Amino acid sequence: MWTRSGPLRYAAAAVTALALAGGGTACAIIPTSGSPIPAKEESNSDPLNAPYVRMIAAPPRPGAQPRDIVAGFRAAMSSVEDPGWKIARQYLTGDALTEWDPASGVTVFDGAGPKQENDGDGVTMTFHGTVAATIDGEGRYQDLTLTGVERDVTFGLSKVGQEWRISSAPPGLLLSSADVKRAYGAFDVYYPDVSGRWLIADHVAIPIDPSESQVETLVRWLLRGPGRSLRGAVGNVLPSGTRLIRVVADGDSVILDFTSSMAVIGDRLDQFRAVCAQLAWTLNQVIPGQSIQIQVNGEPLPGDGRSIKWQNYPEFNPAVLTGEQPAYFMRGGVLRRIDHEADDPVVEGAAGQKTMGFSSPAISGTDRKAKVAALGDDGAVYVTSMAEDSRWDKWIGGAKGSILTPPSWDRYGAVWTAENIPGELRVWTAYGAAPQRVLIPADIAAANVEALRVSRDGARVAMIVDSGHGPEVRTGPILRDEGNLRIGELRTLVEAKEGQRIYDVAWKDGQHVVVLSERKKGGGRVYTAYSVTDGRSEEPKSAAQVSSISAAGDSLLAGSDDGGDGGEVLSWDGKKSEWVTEAKDGASTPVYPLG
Repeated sequence: MWTRSGPLRYAAAAVTALALAGGGTACAIIPTSGSPIPAKEESNSDPLNAPYVRMIAAPPRPGAQPRDIVAGFRAAMSSVEDPGWKIARQYLTGDALTEWDPASGVTVFDGAGPKQENDGDGVTMTFHGTVAATIDGEGRYQDLTLTGVERDVTFGLSKVGQEWRISSAPPGLLLSSADVKRAYGAFDVYYPDVSGRWLIADHVAIPIDPSESQVETLVRWLLRGPGRSLRGAVGNVLPSGTRLIRVVADGDSVILDFTSSMAVIGDRLDQFRAVCAQLAWTLNQVIPGQSIQIQVNGEPLPGDGRSIKWQNYPEFNPAVLTGEQPAYFMRGGVLRRIDHEADDPVVEGAAGQKTMGFSSPAISGTDRKAKVAALGDDGAVYVTSMAEDSRWDKWIGGAKGSILTPPSWDRYGAVWTAENIPGELRVWTAYGAAPQRVLIPADIAAANVEALRVSRDGARVAMIVDSGHGPEVRTGPILRDEGNLRIGELRTLVEAKEGQRIYDVAWKDGQHVVVLSERKKGGGRVYTAYSVTDGRSEEPKSAAQVSSISAAGDSLLAGSDDGGDGGEVLSWDGKKSEWVTEAKDGASTPVYPLG
């Protein structure tokens, strides 16, 4: 249900190892009586195939006891060598076969036990443990280790003839953390934005298929199109109905042979380049340094289709910001650049002059004539450019008595803000002095939003939301449908404990945010980096008296309210793990472009 809301540095994507085992040999783990036994397997020298640890499913042994049946079933669930879980199904009774749906998702469960209870002619086996994560059918991995969800998992068993079988089982697949590391690979898959001009990364957990190479797995995943978490936020330039016929290693190249549907891109240059960029950026994780060739029914596409590398498509860079980034801050009521070689690095135009009182600036781009959005003294969002003789223009006003959040730019040149009206939340975006309302999820329609930040690629939003139960950081996709905008399903990334505050949130890149919060009540401020796609977080780092934060890749700036004469601007030195002063004497509100 939806309700209408009112008027760096870039590092190339790399595999995050959930899954792969290194070295010259892999293992086949064969369950016997619930106790796996490792066995050596021949190393695969095919460069398209990485070695991995195998779990070979074994059917129930005659006379196996309930504990062994459950252990065998759990081992069979984790086997990538058992397509369709045919062996796992042999552990189930007829009714359980009907009810059990292994494709419904994965619960990552680490527990002790089991505790066995006899109940008439049946047996109940109960495991007590912690749900570490979930994985849905579209590969969305959700880390739950921070919440520490404890749970009992129960299996019911009864006899079929003289043999014990499972009569009731938990829904979906129940895997341990070790199972997931063995049987899943974590990858960034790339989709073009809705305009087809750049790429947006989606981090997914993909089950290993031993019958195909990693290249095949990733290409087939792309051919499925984006999952529901990004559907509508990204485009899909791969022609509908296209299938992958084969993957062939040819020296330093990898040939991707598609069905005839792919042939249409040869006559559409923009679509062709977007397809090449999507394939190259995604496959560079598993075949780095190798080029890609596209074929259709065994015949090569002309031109660039013969040698595709991700370096050939820099304009599609999902990071948006690359290299050293300009940074800005406020002092004395005007906007300045961080420039240690300039005596007074005030920006050009109205933002560098005291023509209007303003605060909370946001910068639209990296060049010296980028636009500046800020909150005026009247609480409205004003925009100017960093060009000589520029002036402030009101883009987004607010209702009487409402409060607008600090503005945020997206990559499309639109400025965003949230408007807090008592009992109502409105979200606005504007390309000029004609703001457009954005649809928002019904569960935040009456919430208070302290900050709204759009990711630099324009695909996601991060918000500090308080629905009456304390502040949370929620993230979700921005869905774009022929000019209509709405914020998709929001997932809670950070939930403040009782008495805690969340001060600020900033985007590092399209998939990661930095959150400034209190460690615990009275325990000092910290900043923590989180993945918005799977919920994983880094170790919190001290933020002393930091009051605002901005990030660009691994670069981090903070505004401190403890610098004397109004504050300081600090940067984080990762090598020394300490804050370094960049500007003082009343400096505040540091900001990188976009984000």
